[in-house]
Amino acid sequence: MSSPQNNDSDCTFEIPDYMTYWTDKQKADFIFEMLTTLPPYQVRQIVDRIRPYLQRDIVSQLPNELAIYTLGFLDVASLLQASQVSKSWQIICENPSLWRNLFEHQGWAYDRDEMDTYLLNTPMDEDYHASCSSSNNNTENSNSSNSSNCGARNNKSDTAVEEGSQPAEKNSIPIKRSSSPLINRKKLSKLYSMRNLKKHNDESEYHYDHNSDTRFINWKRLYRNRYAIEQRWIQGDFKARTFPPANCLESDLHWEGIYCLQFDKEKYVTGSRDRTIKIWDLSGKCKQTLKGHSGSVLCLQYDATSIVSGSSDSNIMITNIDSGFVIRILRGHRDGVLSLRLMNDDQIISCSKDRSLRLWNRETGECVRVFLGHHAAVNAVQWKDKRVVSASGDRTIRIWDLDTGKCLKQLVSHTGGVACVEFDGTHIVSGSSDKTIKIWNAETGDCLFTLAGHLHLVRTVQIDNVANRIVSGCYNGNLKIWDLKDGTLIRDLGQATEGSRVLNLKFDFTKIVCCSNLVELAIYDFADNIDIKFLI
Repeated sequence: MSSPQNNDSDCTFEIPDYMTYWTDKQKADFIFEMLTTLPPYQVRQIVDRIRPYLQRDIVSQLPNELAIYTLGFLDVASLLQASQVSKSWQIICENPSLWRNLFEHQGWAYDRDEMDTYLLNTPMDEDYHASCSSSNNNTENSNSSNSSNCGARNNKSDTAVEEGSQPAEKNSIPIKRSSSPLINRKKLSKLYSMRNLKKHNDESEYHYDHNSDTRFINWKRLYRNRYAIEQRWIQGDFKARTFPPANCLESDLHWEGIYCLQFDKEKYVTGSRDRTIKIWDLSGKCKQTLKGHSGSVLCLQYDATSIVSGSSDSNIMITNIDSGFVIRILRGHRDGVLSLRLMNDDQIISCSKDRSLRLWNRETGECVRVFLGHHAAVNAVQWKDKRVVSASGDRTIRIWDLDTGKCLKQLVSHTGGVACVEFDGTHIVSGSSDKTIKIWNAETGDCLFTLAGHLHLVRTVQIDNVANRIVSGCYNGNLKIWDLKDGTLIRDLGQATEGSRVLNLKFDFTKIVCCSNLVELAIYDFADNIDIKFLI
C-alpha cells in the first residue's frame, strides 16, 4: 500500500501573529496536540526535520585552534572516546599537539635532536648537494654541535620540558630557531623547496606520509608505544637475555665477574674483577679494552669525553673515552674506592673502604675536601645540588654539605651495614645487609617506609622519580620493582641469572641491565618489538 501523498507540500505556512505572544509551554502543548492528529508517517517526517536542531555539534563549529584547546582538557581515555563521536571529531582528536601535550604531561622523555635530524634529513639531487658542499667550504666550518636532548627529561636526567617548544604538526617543517652551523638560511630555503621533488624510502612509517612524501612526528604513536612499555613494567612482561650474546668472541669477554656498568643508546661500559674496563657496541662487539688499574674495577661513570673509574688499588683513573689514553690518576684514598660520581663539569666525589669521602678537582686532580665521620667502609655515595649522601658499613647514612664538608644529618634505622644508596633531592633510598630497603625524607631525615621481601643483602638500588619506580637487586640474584611513593612491591622479577649475585644494576625506560659475579650482563627488556624511535 503506497503512502498517502501530501497535496499541500508546496504551501508555505505562516504562524499567526497571536501565537508569537504565547509562552514556550503553550507553544509546546499546542504542537503536541497537533502531532496527535497526524498519521505516524508524517510524525516521523517531522521528527527527521527537527533532529538537527536537537543534535548541534558545537565542537565542529568552533575554529580549529579553539576546538583543539577545548579537547586539550581531556585525559587519554576521554579523548579516545571523543574521537569516536564523528569523523570531524576524529580529525580534531588526532591533532599532534593534543598527543604531544599528553605525552609531556606524563613526564616522559623524547629526543629533540633526533627528531630535528629526522625532519631535516631530506634527500637532494647530487648536483645540489655538491653545490651546497662547495659553498659551505667558502662560508662556514662544517663542525657539528652537540645539542641537548629535550623533553620531559634528557640523557642527563633533566625533568623539565623544554620551554617554548612547539608541536610538530603534520605537513609542517619544524626547524630550530637558532641558526645552524651546518646550513645557512639560503640553503635551508632551497632545501625545503625541494623536499617533495624526490621520493625517498623511509623506515619510520608511522612518522611519514607517503601521499605527500612528508615527514612529521606522530605523537599519538609515540604516546601509544611509550604507554605500552610502561604497562609492561607494571605487568612484569619482559624478554630476558644475556649480553654480550652467545656468538661473542671469547677473547672479547671479561675473565672474571663484572662489578660495575653504565649504558646508553650506543654502548655498554663494564668494569671487572679482571682489572679491565670494556666498551661494547650494542651488537655485543668489544670496541675497546682499557687497562691501567692494578686491582678490581669496583665503580665507574662516564660522560661524553671521559670514563672515571675507581679500583681496589685505591686509585681513581680518568681515561679518554675515545682514545683510551689515561688522562690522570687521582691518588689519596688509602683503600679501595667503592663508589664515585661525576659532579657538575669539573668535580668528582668518591668514597672508600678507608671510611672517607673525597671531593676532587677533575681538571687538576687535586683533592679539594675530605669528608670524615663514618666508622666503617663507605660503600656508596650520591649527590644532588649542594648535598652529598653516603652509605656505610657502620649502619648509617649521612647527609653532608658539599661546600663545607660538614655532616648535616645522620640517618639511623638499618640493623645491618648499608650497601647502597640513591638520592634524587627529595628521597633517599637505601639497601642493607639487613635484607631491607628504606625510603627516607631527605629534608627531615625521617624513615618513611621499610620495604621487606628480599632474602639476602640488598646490594644495589636505583630510582626513577618520573615513573616513581625503585629497582633493587640482592645477593641471591633476585630483582624487584617497588613503588617510590608508597613502598609497595610492584613486581618480583625473579633471578637475573641462576647462581649469580647481583652486584650492580642500571635501568632506563626500556630495560634493566645488571651485572654479577658472572662474565656477562643480564638484561630485562621491556621494549622488545616496540619501536622506541625518538624516545629516551
